Amino acid sequence: MSGRGRLTGTFLFAFMMALFEAAVVVYLRRLWELQEIDLTHATLENLLIRTEILREAASLGMIATVAWLAGRRGLERLALGAIIFGVWDIFYYIDLHFLMGWPSSPLDWDILFLIPRPWIGPVLAPSLVSVALIVCGLLLVRREDRWPVRPAGRSWILSLAGGAIVIVSFLLPTVPATATAVPTGFSWPIFGIGLALALAGFAHAYTRRPR
Repeated sequence: MSGRGRLTGTFLFAFMMALFEAAVVVYLRRLWELQEIDLTHATLENLLIRTEILREAASLGMIATVAWLAGRRGLERLALGAIIFGVWDIFYYIDLHFLMGWPSSPLDWDILFLIPRPWIGPVLAPSLVSVALIVCGLLLVRREDRWPVRPAGRSWILSLAGGAIVIVSFLLPTVPATATAVPTGFSWPIFGIGLALALAGFAHAYTRRPR
């Protein structure tokens, strides 16, 4: 299969996965409203929490599997995984808006993941990360055949440190007690620093000329 065909397939998978995930969250949100699932105390003792954590892990595994099958080399597979994750995340919110009218604003809060504890932030924050993943992933894939990107140690350090800081920014807020309550504690400066570091790492790798 050509590079364009493999890229098209990854996009189609991401679109379908977004709708699948959005449908699951419609059910989860209703369960939370009915107080059948308690995200304020997300422990493994709760069957629904355990099931949701397994579903999240399976979703990440699905992304990794498709990226592995579609890519030919390590960095290309990583790039395709980033594209799938980014497209999935953005269209997941778009699908949720059409299914249930939420989010109504990019600044609405969301619980992003439960692994290892709830990640919380305004919808705009993960969407910005997703845009960065898509753009960076496409740039890497386009260069793979003619001038492959080969990151140096500094590139990985900056990118991984930036990603870790972004994750920390999602772990700082407090989980709301009810589905209608507003979380607090998200730090845009911390998030911005993390995203900037990660992009700096990518830029260092992308502009680096191998010796």
